[in-house]
Amino acid sequence: MADTRPGGSSGEDGVANSAASPPDSPPASIVPLALCVSIAFLMETLDSTILIAALPAIGDDFGIPPLRVNVAVTVYLVTLAVMIPASSWLADRFGARRVFLLAVLGFMVTSLGAALSQSLAQLVVMRIAQATAGAMMTPIGRLLLIRHTPRAQLASAIIWMSTPVQIGPVLGPLLGGWIVTYATWPLIFLVNLPLGLIGLVFAMRILPADAPAQSDRATPRAPFDWRGFGLIAIVLAAAQIVIDQLVHPLLPVPLTLALLLAVPVAMGLYLHRPAPRPPGKPALDLSLMRLRLFRLALGWGVPARIGINAVPFLLQLQLQLGFGWSAARAGTVVVLIAGGAIVLKPFAAMILRRAGFRRGLAGNAGIAAALTVALALVGPDTPLPVLVALVLVFGISRSLQFNLINTLVFADVPADRQSSSTALAGVGQQLSMALGISIAAVLVAQLGALGIAPGADAISAAMVGMAAITALAGLGYALTLRGEDGAAIATPARRPTKRSA
Repeated sequence: MADTRPGGSSGEDGVANSAASPPDSPPASIVPLALCVSIAFLMETLDSTILIAALPAIGDDFGIPPLRVNVAVTVYLVTLAVMIPASSWLADRFGARRVFLLAVLGFMVTSLGAALSQSLAQLVVMRIAQATAGAMMTPIGRLLLIRHTPRAQLASAIIWMSTPVQIGPVLGPLLGGWIVTYATWPLIFLVNLPLGLIGLVFAMRILPADAPAQSDRATPRAPFDWRGFGLIAIVLAAAQIVIDQLVHPLLPVPLTLALLLAVPVAMGLYLHRPAPRPPGKPALDLSLMRLRLFRLALGWGVPARIGINAVPFLLQLQLQLGFGWSAARAGTVVVLIAGGAIVLKPFAAMILRRAGFRRGLAGNAGIAAALTVALALVGPDTPLPVLVALVLVFGISRSLQFNLINTLVFADVPADRQSSSTALAGVGQQLSMALGISIAAVLVAQLGALGIAPGADAISAAMVGMAAITALAGLGYALTLRGEDGAAIATPARRPTKRSA
């Protein structure tokens, strides 16, 4: 397939250049780009969970209960999901490279603002601004990667990029705990400054020039879909708030019911709203769901991510509440899930090439579900080497599942719809991460409240429930995917032989 990079080399050059690297790694020219984008992903995903360990310390500093500080975590996740749809339009109008650089700079500035916050209200405002910048960084970073990577090398490039997405949420609570224990909570946000500076300098040197898609002044620019954006914001924010209410009921019941009703109403209005005048790009291009592989990868990817993303959260609770471990000791074990992503990296492309997407996604989802059940059954008397092995192998399975989903979702997306696809995929990814944690918390709270599984047993029961969701996703992939699906990107380009040359 021809290279779609603006001003880039031809498809033949892309294949030839990739031949210099081993078949299981991206070509040397792609590695810097993938690593550049991965820095942005690391900052955004790290900040999605790093604050959890610091909630008591921040509450003490502000003189409020730690439970109230939890809003700083929730508002970050919700804002990320809400703002991602705007990234597609901004990238097309102002240029993906330009918006990406400004987003990284904005994330650094708002991180500094969060560190300097003197009240919960200030912290919440800074977290909203921080998430807004993060919502621009990651989808546009993904767009830059797929736009400037030959399709035959896309799987390897995304594997390199995806590692921090898997490491960040797991590393966050551990790093946050260490910082709070041995330093002070504002340092949690200040770590983004050196990371962001490295990413900014790296991006300015590596990212190719990327003019706006509509550079001709004679051609009117597509307007932003403000109505659609507002409706999507209502759907995502209201859904997340309602789920949080099941765990921590802080709002009056009538308001909660109104928010619950707002979700289907706003979605119905979005689906049946009149076309904007003048015509422009929708906030979320749901017509992408007509693309078969995009629909299947994203549709079954949501329950897969929900089930798998809940495990690190539940495992932290299990080790601390069930085993009586300290937060530092529990975090040291849970971080091995991130170690699984590192262990997998040299073998991921080979596994994809040999198993394909159907067998890989379906079979590995079953493995992840079985490992989740195994982790639910461990107890304080379980030998530490057994627990460590289970956590590490689960981390490998988790990393493989996310790599396969992240790659397949773009397998049949045409070049002119890449920006819209990254926005929709980003919303699905971010929302499923938030839902995984929220649904797991709901299960623990409700199972305990109803007396079905009191105490630590509720955590184990919730883990089994999340395993069932993961297994359902695997069954969905097995029934809907074909063996040849995604073959064009599962097999990397080969070096042409001297004879054929």
